[in-house]
Amino acid sequence: MTRKQMLELELTPVPSPMESLPAEVVLHIVAFLEVHDIVRLSQVSKPFYLICRDNEWWRNLSFETSPWESDRRSRQTLVRAPIPVPDPRVREIQRRVAALASSKSTQNTATDRAKGEREHSASPEPSVESQRIRALANWDPSYPNEKVDWYGEYIARHGPISTSWLQQPTVREGNMDETHEIRGVALHHDSNGSRVVAPLDDGSVCLWELGHGTNSNRTSDRRKGAIIGRSKAGLLSFNDGSDNDELYYSHPKSKTANTGVVECLSVDSVRNKAYFAVHKGLHEVDLNTLQISHHEKYPFMISALSEATYPTPLTVGSTHSLHLHDPRRSTNACWSDPNCTDRVDNVANFPASGRPKNDFYRLLSGDQSSSQFAPLFHPGPLAIHHVSSGTSDASSGEIYVAGRFPSLLIYDRRNFPKLRNTIHSGARLCSLTSVPYPFRSLDDRNLTPQAVHQAKSTPGKTLIACGEYNGKGSLEIYGLSPEDNSTLGVPGNAQSLSYKNRVSASRSKLLSVATHGTRLVVSDGDGSIRWMERDGCTLVRRWNINQYEGFEKIGIFRSSAAEAHGDVARKLVPVNRGEADAQANSDALLVWTGERVGLLAFKNRPQFGLEDWEQKMETAEEKIKRREERIYGETMRRALEKQANEVRFVRGLGAGIRGL
Repeated sequence: MTRKQMLELELTPVPSPMESLPAEVVLHIVAFLEVHDIVRLSQVSKPFYLICRDNEWWRNLSFETSPWESDRRSRQTLVRAPIPVPDPRVREIQRRVAALASSKSTQNTATDRAKGEREHSASPEPSVESQRIRALANWDPSYPNEKVDWYGEYIARHGPISTSWLQQPTVREGNMDETHEIRGVALHHDSNGSRVVAPLDDGSVCLWELGHGTNSNRTSDRRKGAIIGRSKAGLLSFNDGSDNDELYYSHPKSKTANTGVVECLSVDSVRNKAYFAVHKGLHEVDLNTLQISHHEKYPFMISALSEATYPTPLTVGSTHSLHLHDPRRSTNACWSDPNCTDRVDNVANFPASGRPKNDFYRLLSGDQSSSQFAPLFHPGPLAIHHVSSGTSDASSGEIYVAGRFPSLLIYDRRNFPKLRNTIHSGARLCSLTSVPYPFRSLDDRNLTPQAVHQAKSTPGKTLIACGEYNGKGSLEIYGLSPEDNSTLGVPGNAQSLSYKNRVSASRSKLLSVATHGTRLVVSDGDGSIRWMERDGCTLVRRWNINQYEGFEKIGIFRSSAAEAHGDVARKLVPVNRGEADAQANSDALLVWTGERVGLLAFKNRPQFGLEDWEQKMETAEEKIKRREERIYGETMRRALEKQANEVRFVRGLGAGIRGL
């Protein structure tokens, strides 16, 4: 052997004994490790990375550790005791007794014995493995053709949670910095990443950087959570044509709407436009220049906007009517010219001269012939949703409206403004979302894997709504039948299955609902965020946005630390592009409390904080003083919580009632 060959032999990497084993054997060995050890093992080499990230293995692990499987085992234990496997000798005795009983008949005994043996062998006792496979198929929240990264799904179900609060906009007032409130939230996506769009209480529009785009660089990622753009104050002003317009414009803070509705903001990522509803006006803002590009005026107060997806028209919900706003017909002349005929609520072929007779005058006068608005007999729409079709198009033609009325209203954009159908709810619903897959009821918990696959392959969609019913939270799920299904005997997209969780959803009103991976996420009036399975009943995990991440909760009552701050999540927005080929699980969740915006992620610590945006340099004495103040405040908070827990504990024992 030459020296060159010896050198090549020395440089050739020798595979370890573990790497020489088949992947199935290695995966079986890895299954005996703890989860954190498996994650560390995946960083050793690329072969171990591929083995440790096996999607099917993480799916099985998510099932074994799911509350759904725990509840199933508990139900089996409560309903009946586990039946032990009978001894083979006992089975033989039972078979002989059955054979003797059948021999008393006049028929052939041998034939009966052979028939009994065939029947016995054809119906064996279900094994533990077959029961587990059936339970796994019934639990699996994913659907055929749905991409799910089960490793990320397991982290979202069991990993740590941290909240990173975005930079709060301020304005200098003398020697003090006044903080502005954020009056809504929406996401804008493009190749450079994601940005948060929100109106402020001074009438300005603010943008924050979130990064993680295909063309984003490290500089933009380092600026995550920071303000990257802000318009002038008073941009979102409302001019109602009254005599006191000058008074409106002299006080910028009085110009913005404060209706308490979170859907009055919608972003069109294709055209880089944002729509803001301020009182009776709809403002279209160019996100590149942060200037208003179009105004539209409506006869009543705007209380809800649908999602904006070009070229689908935007649905505008006012107090007493619904309108379609087509962005392709926008023009700046409609704001100032009272005789402008380029309005969305006109028919397409309106007269070229003279004021048409089918504009808002018909709405106010009651003349609804040939009009392009839908009157509402019950005022107060709070949520408008375009149901996704699951294809490249963002939505189909259906428009769903919910609000302060007992039924969900269904419109077809192609036949607007005719009301197509209604779904009775009885609750006050304030948030809507949908899943482009059929809904499976809770009665289908014990189907065979083949039946489960057939049920999931059936065409259909699922509408999810949340709100309040008799003072408690109501989570409602409706299975929508496809348009071409005429065998149900009802109009297209009427509900075929429904489920209303008004017992365990929440003890307070539900404020927002969204799809987050293979789960549903809801927020309530107590500040809690709950992740639930797609059945709407099984709770996956719970988190309170007021929970302090730096310390563990002290005491026997879990709610003491969670209720310290008092914030509630008024709106939840998954940080997901919503593309058809995107993976089902999302990595973060945007939370709006009514005053500030936070990014909830499944990480050990917050991704950014106040120290990342501070421009001024602190001295060593100022840093020490700030640190001592923070430690003192945290120590006092924990001491007060511990004292409150002890008082509750003593009160629960029946002592000290007179003195409290």
